[in-house]
Amino acid sequence: MAEKVFIANNDTVKLVCPKCGESKTEKISEYLNMHEAVRLKHQCGCGYLHTALLERRKRYRKTVNLSGEYDYSLATGRSAKGAITVKDISRAGLGFQMDKDERQDFVVGDQLVLKFHLDDEQKTLIRKEVIIRNIRGLDVGVEFSSVDLYDRALGLYMFT
Repeated sequence: MAEKVFIANNDTVKLVCPKCGESKTEKISEYLNMHEAVRLKHQCGCGYLHTALLERRKRYRKTVNLSGEYDYSLATGRSAKGAITVKDISRAGLGFQMDKDERQDFVVGDQLVLKFHLDDEQKTLIRKEVIIRNIRGLDVGVEFSSVDLYDRALGLYMFT
């Protein structure tokens, strides 16, 4: 599996050899406007050949498997609740999967309230108002309504 590498502000990436740990910085300007996945092949000085996947997201995304729930207020005044599994999370949003028995007819732009516990020592409760940005079957991508860059619990969790 290819390691993900993030683009630095100066359009470079740091490639680290998984075998010896030697790092090299490479300019990647030519790949910035490509819409498909970019895999960079890198031959280390030690001779090891490895592949890195260029990650163009603005923020680091952590893969998780956290149980949670959504609360969905319908325009009719009714509300719906259901179970979800949070699959990945960043400082600005997350991706979750609905249970096939809980499926709702969400549309892009709908607003939800999500609640879930982190799997940290404190089992920190996260409650976020979100806006749906994409839907692929049972997988839903959302953006936090207000991005609190100083959300200490989430910030600490992201980098542990």
